[in-house]
Amino acid sequence: MITGREETVEKIQQAALREFYEKGYLKASLRNICSRAGVTTGALYFSFENKEALFRSILEPLVEKYKSMIAELLAQEIADRSGNADLDAMLMKFILEHRMETIIIMERAQGSCYEGFRQLVEGMMEQSFRSYYQSRLETEPDPGLMKLLAKQRLDSCIAIVKEDYDMEYSLYLVRQIGIHAEGGTEKLIQSLSELHSS
Repeated sequence: MITGREETVEKIQQAALREFYEKGYLKASLRNICSRAGVTTGALYFSFENKEALFRSILEPLVEKYKSMIAELLAQEIADRSGNADLDAMLMKFILEHRMETIIIMERAQGSCYEGFRQLVEGMMEQSFRSYYQSRLETEPDPGLMKLLAKQRLDSCIAIVKEDYDMEYSLYLVRQIGIHAEGGTEKLIQSLSELHSS
């Protein structure tokens, strides 16, 4: 059974989610959050020490789950590139179920504890690309190229999240991009192999 305090916390978090989504972390106002939630500032401070604690309470469980998922999926991807489109679709389904939180943490977290999260994700993707290409080329791949491939992949995911597509169409797009990437990856490996052998 949900207690009155749990209900208040839930109302504050939902109001805060909207405020952070619309204004970003830096411009979000605790006064506006209280007004949206229909609670006093005292009720907010009873549950959350400050804006950072409130922000963290909303995003931390999702961030931990996302980091765990992406590490697992990137490891699988390195081991078996053939399932890439399906792996991307699984991760994207989770992201789409948390669309507002994803946009906040990737684009509107400046000034918060999660300010560098986008760079962290991009770095994980870059490492995945580097490991995979190195295993196929048997030489260290160009770091600038790996950075651009990771950025391109993350940017395409975020572009899908920001559109108002339904889940089915979003996952369709992710699968098609994954299939396209698989073909492009093979061509790029062939091209890089020829460069290294000449």
